[in-house]
Amino acid sequence: MLRLLPVVALLALAGCSIAPFQSGTEPSASGSTGTRPAGSGPVLTAPTDITKSAPETVIEAPAPVQIPKERPRTAPATLSSASRALVSQAQEQRNKGDLPGATSSLERALRIEPNNPLLWIEMGRLRMDQGNYPQAENMGRKALSMSVGDDRTQSAAWQLIGESLRARAKNPEAQAAFDKAKTLSAN
Repeated sequence: MLRLLPVVALLALAGCSIAPFQSGTEPSASGSTGTRPAGSGPVLTAPTDITKSAPETVIEAPAPVQIPKERPRTAPATLSSASRALVSQAQEQRNKGDLPGATSSLERALRIEPNNPLLWIEMGRLRMDQGNYPQAENMGRKALSMSVGDDRTQSAAWQLIGESLRARAKNPEAQAAFDKAKTLSAN
């Protein structure tokens, strides 16, 4: 008896969820309406106008983005006092022909200020003296990416890149780099 009670309750709830029987007319497959005997089952009705669609949503284009005509200017790059002392030491070592010592001094300066483009340009010039032209170009490009908005520093970086390209007999690319350096130095 206790087992039968949940089944009866479930059937009662299921009966509540079925739509009631309706008598009257219902559309036939041909679209005409006919009479239907009462109690013959639930009425299924088709939409009256299936050609109507849901209202269209209009998506507006976003407002155009204003692109600044000129990039913002930044203050010229400068060296800290510790880095300036190490660069001076490296230049003296380079003038004496002590390229490994100059490299060591510049590496110490780069540990102090790793995001200073002037140090990367100086290291690139040292690589030029060592004959490592591709690495000198890479150092110039790194300095270029760090000095956005600083025309003087970017001009020096393009000059280094141009010298590196010319040393590898890439004269058209070198000339383009020198032209960029000249344009930036005029600003």
